[in-house]
Amino acid sequence: MHNRIILHYAELTLKGCNRHSFVKKLRTNVRNKLKSLNLSWDVVSIHDRMFIEVPESYTDNIDNIANKLTEVPGIAWLSKVYWFSNNKYDIFAYKPNLSEVEALIQKLAKATYQADKSFAIRVKRSDKRFIQTSKELEMQLATVVLKNTEWKKVNLNHADQYFYVDISSRGMAVHTNRIKAIGGLPVAASGRIMTLLSGGFDSPIAAYLMAKRGCTVDFIHFTASNIHTSKLETYKVARIAQRISEFAGRVRLYLVPYTHFDLALMDKSLDYDLILFRRFMARVAEKMANEVYAQCLVTGDNLGQVASQTMENIVSMTKSITMPVLRPLLTYNKEEIVTLSRKLDLFELCVEPYKDCCALISNSPKTKSLDEKLTHIETTFLPDYEQLIHDTLAEKQVIAYQFGKKIGYV
Repeated sequence: MHNRIILHYAELTLKGCNRHSFVKKLRTNVRNKLKSLNLSWDVVSIHDRMFIEVPESYTDNIDNIANKLTEVPGIAWLSKVYWFSNNKYDIFAYKPNLSEVEALIQKLAKATYQADKSFAIRVKRSDKRFIQTSKELEMQLATVVLKNTEWKKVNLNHADQYFYVDISSRGMAVHTNRIKAIGGLPVAASGRIMTLLSGGFDSPIAAYLMAKRGCTVDFIHFTASNIHTSKLETYKVARIAQRISEFAGRVRLYLVPYTHFDLALMDKSLDYDLILFRRFMARVAEKMANEVYAQCLVTGDNLGQVASQTMENIVSMTKSITMPVLRPLLTYNKEEIVTLSRKLDLFELCVEPYKDCCALISNSPKTKSLDEKLTHIETTFLPDYEQLIHDTLAEKQVIAYQFGKKIGYV
């Protein structure tokens, strides 16, 4: 008997002929996550799950490893299991010796005992060569628990504690309660996006949700000036990108100064300065997205939350470019976003003091705008827009992370 970590991917089982490619991407992502933890364990995929072989020489607690794996998109839930290989235990014999299985169930039951609570045994017999039916083995193991531990109540439908036994062609896995993971689709299964990242709550959560749906994530952030290389790693937005990479794997953060836009409109009193700036950011982001083969832009826009996110201003921003703009938080309540940030360990980072570039551009922004009017202003005051974008991107800085670790300046 030795340890394994079993990973289940509920949504991937619904895929048809392309299911293999989804599973292959998830397997690669799991391996890379383990590699980021300095582990080179085998990851094997079978039918509706995959498992990680924990070497017998590994004596540390695997709880931290399991918790890290819950952050990998595509995994619905996982379990730390005790594995009985068929090669060693011959579980498909006419009368298999299950004494070690019974002893383990008894040990787990004693360790998880809760006074006045109920338990249940759940057996899944995927390979019917096993001589007993699922119900027969459930009754046998439940009897062991009732006779040898303090557990007295069995509840087959709503137990407080479950003990699982999964029988496959390779052997038998025994485990207790499952650990819920984030689910979704494996990163790199759904294309590449470029996320406009601010220092607040919304855009990091938007990026996380897109990674959860299988997108490879890159970021672009607009700064008031270039940031010295020595300060990049401690820069708030860089640390946000680093945290998102724990879920999204490899991410790149492009830091772009908006100095040229500022200089172009200096001393000009324009009523629509904020929405003009957002259209500028969209155009620069679109250019950068095309360079890295991203298919969509993503923003943290939340309908009506601030002046720049009214329906009219959202439409005006969208019309400034041809690339699709995805807004996964459009209908969220603010408290839902904040709650999710706490769950993802982003809250404390997002509430750190930071002056967002949009706040620096305008103190009293317009809530309504028209694309035609804005286009006229841009033609008048920003006649060489392509050069403005070119000059802006010429000063970009790039930092890359993979599963929370910096992998260099690109």
